Amino acid sequence: MGLTNNRKMKLRKLSNKKTAKPSKLSPAQIVKKDFGSKKELAAKVMPLIERKSDETEEEFKSRIETLSNKKLLKLLRVGTEMAEGFDSKDALAEAVYTRLSKEGSKTDNDYLNKLKSFSMGRLLDMNKYYRRNK
Repeated sequence: MGLTNNRKMKLRKLSNKKTAKPSKLSPAQIVKKDFGSKKELAAKVMPLIERKSDETEEEFKSRIETLSNKKLLKLLRVGTEMAEGFDSKDALAEAVYTRLSKEGSKTDNDYLNKLKSFSMGRLLDMNKYYRRNK
């Protein structure tokens, strides 16, 4: 006894349904899994980023601990990339500046000073871009 057309259609519909994909972990879940707590992650991020000149140590600590989990994870990523490749933010700005001057762009000291005012994340992105697009 064979399958009827109605039964075939039902089986086809059941087989075409998408299977549930495992969901991505939220930033809070990543922090709990990898670091235990937000305070421990904040403690790892603090030495990697620069403190404002007019900010005390306690203000800096409270500001970092109140950041979102996503921002803390991003700061950790940027800080570790900086630590691996460059000594300071100024060295990274110099590297971007030399890559630009090799490409034949018109560059001067004012542009170098402007590069030094950029954030570490922006300078890292610029460095990756100019390294990739030689």
